[in-house]
This record gives sequence, structure tokens and C-alpha cells, in this order.
Amino acid sequence: MGDAQVPGEVLVDHRERGSGIPEALAAAGLEVALTDLPVGDYVLGPGLAVERKGPVDLGSSIRDGRLFDQATRLQSAFPQAVLMVEGEPRGIAEDAWRGAVCRLVEDGVTVLHSLDAEDSAAWIARLAKRARRSAPTTPGEGPRRAPRHPSAQAEVMLSVVPGISPVMARSLLASYGSVAAIAAAGADGLRRHPGIGRVRASRLLAALTEPYVDLADREPEPERPPRGPRALRRWVLVGPGLDDDPPSWDRRAIALRALRSAPAGAQLVDGLTGEVVSGPA
Repeated sequence: MGDAQVPGEVLVDHRERGSGIPEALAAAGLEVALTDLPVGDYVLGPGLAVERKGPVDLGSSIRDGRLFDQATRLQSAFPQAVLMVEGEPRGIAEDAWRGAVCRLVEDGVTVLHSLDAEDSAAWIARLAKRARRSAPTTPGEGPRRAPRHPSAQAEVMLSVVPGISPVMARSLLASYGSVAAIAAAGADGLRRHPGIGRVRASRLLAALTEPYVDLADREPEPERPPRGPRALRRWVLVGPGLDDDPPSWDRRAIALRALRSAPAGAQLVDGLTGEVVSGPA
């Protein structure tokens, strides 16, 4: 792909190449260009981008804080930022991922839920067609532009601290006036701010005041304790190779889609009624 861009084309990050979504978008009549996007997975218009999170990626990006950093950068680059949550998140407690999604909604991120990659493609195609009614995507717009106003840069600086959302960053800056004043407030002063407790105050002060440590001299990040087995939800997929850690879902529609692509011999069991649905022969 060259530097020239077709007006109205959808920019797709090259890491989405194997998802099947670019092909589905092309089949829907959209111009698709694979490229290396600095932020987001799909740029649908001059002010609209989508970050797609699959069942496993959502949990891992919440645990390491990457999700909130990605959302902050997406909002800094585009007026409309969309998080596409695909399928039923795995590897993370339901309360944890629902809480993280609620925080993103509070920060102004639009969240859509899709059943699978096919459903994600349908959502993205619809969003792209609506975005094309306004104006085409242009190379100078969107993900290549960082916030230029010093106040916006200060918000981004604070919001990368774990537990500090962009909304909380703006609240702190409005109260104290600057990043330097926040650092000078000390633990007791910060804990008087609404929503800032002991842990958030200590994280802020550590990020703003502790001496810099070279990457080679830093202690390795502590490993997370292994998680116990997940509690099974209502619809459980059982069969060859699934007995040790069977996937399960609360929504029957998602479970049925998983059953259709499951290996031969798989069955879907309703844990409430005992109903059994056979999979592919």
C-alpha cells in the first residue's frame, strides 16, 4: 500500500489482518487499507476510531492497565472513541471487567458489545458507512496527532497512573491548578480530594516525586498469583479437550455461536435445566 489514500477508505491496523473483519468490510462495499495505526484498530472517519477487544485480550489489557492508556490516547486523537467488546470476556472476574467498562463509559468512551468477529464486522461496517456521510478519512487526521494544549498534556500525564481516569485527572488539575501543585500537596492533602484514597494518593506521589530509576535497574514486576478455576456460568460447553476448563456463558446466543464452531462431539449444557444441545457431527 502506498502513501496515497482513497477518500472514504477505512484504515485497518495490520494486526487485524487475521480476524476476518477486513474481508467482511470489503465484502460490504467499503474501501479497506491495511496500515500501521499508532492507536486504535479501525479508523472509520476523520473523527471516529474503534479499538476491538476479544474475550482474552480485554482481560489482559485491564490487568496491566493497557486498556485505559489505549482509551486515553484514542480520545486524545479522535472526537469519537469506540471500544468494541467482542464475545464473553475470559480470564478475568465479571465484576472486574464490568467495572472497567463502566469507568470507560464515565470517561466518555462509547462501548459496544458484539457476539463474535462476524458481529463486530457488522457493527464496524455500519459505523463506517455512517461516518462516510460526513467526510472522508484523511492521513493528517486522527491517530498521528497528540494533544498540543499543555492542559490536555497534563491530563494525559496523570491519567496513565493506575486508578486515575481522565475525569479524575481533570478534577485534580481543576482543584490544584497544575501537576506541580498536585505533587506538592502530599499524601494528606491528596486524600482530602474526593475519590482519592490512600492507594491512589501513594501512586500519584510515587509517579510525580520519586527519583527516576533506569530501566535496567528496576525490579521486575511482581507476578500475579495464579487464579483459581473460574466459576461456571449457566451455559457450559463440554466435550473432548474441554473437561479441565470448560468455557461457559450467561448468554445463550453467545454459547450457541461457540457451539457451532466447537470440535465434533461438543455439547452445550444448560446448568439450570440440564438441557443438552448437540454440536457439529
